[in-house]
Amino acid sequence: MVEWIEKSLGEIAEVTKLAGFEFTKHIKYNSDGEIIALRALNLRNGELDLTDIKRISREVSERLTRSKIYKDDILLTYTGNGYGDCAIIEDNDKYHLAPNICKIVPNNKEVFPYYLYCYIRSKAFYNQMSNNMTGSGQPTIPMKTIRLLKVPVPEMSVQINVANMIWLLNQKIRNNRAINNNLAA
Repeated sequence: MVEWIEKSLGEIAEVTKLAGFEFTKHIKYNSDGEIIALRALNLRNGELDLTDIKRISREVSERLTRSKIYKDDILLTYTGNGYGDCAIIEDNDKYHLAPNICKIVPNNKEVFPYYLYCYIRSKAFYNQMSNNMTGSGQPTIPMKTIRLLKVPVPEMSVQINVANMIWLLNQKIRNNRAINNNLAA
């Protein structure tokens, strides 16, 4: 029988955000920027929503390496009414963190990125976040608390199998949405 060990998110991934001073000092939105600055409103239903974007220059993105986004990074909103929305990144060199989302970089020796993304989308993970929210007007969860949230971690082959099954289902859902949108047009 396969054993599922529970680990904290901080044990299996690096969790970081764009610091307030970095945003204030360095981030200047500009329509000619080459890099999309992802904000909380850009994460919806487990995917990127790029209908309302802000851009920054590549130079600024290169300077703020900690908040640069790469393939297989997972983004998570941690504040506001949309907390818990997430997305997994599919491309390098296109995106950068903006306020109110954190970047989760899976340790590939510990956890398969798409498996972790699937768990972060789960009701169990959302409930952990909800139970640790602070504030009433603008609910938020501190980074140190996010790093302590628990994730069930089976052996890698099980993670890959689970992730592949869910990925196939998600692809079917995307295809069906595209067909429905095409029929509605």
